[in-house]
Amino acid sequence: MKLIELLLITSEHRNMYIWENGEIIAQYDGRDSIPEELNDREIELVDCSGDSFHVYLIAE
Repeated sequence: MKLIELLLITSEHRNMYIWENGEIIAQYDGRDSIPEELNDREIELVDCSGDSFHVYLIAE
């Protein structure tokens, strides 16, 4: 699944953190947006426990 596909179906009322290689590379928190250049990246894992989505991308 690509990141854009997930972004289109997730709630905008939860924080989302995008991870790559053990680091947060982007986040959405109602103010900050996720850079468009990440839209075509493939997702390895999504953890949606708690109040936030943690999205782990496959490393390039």
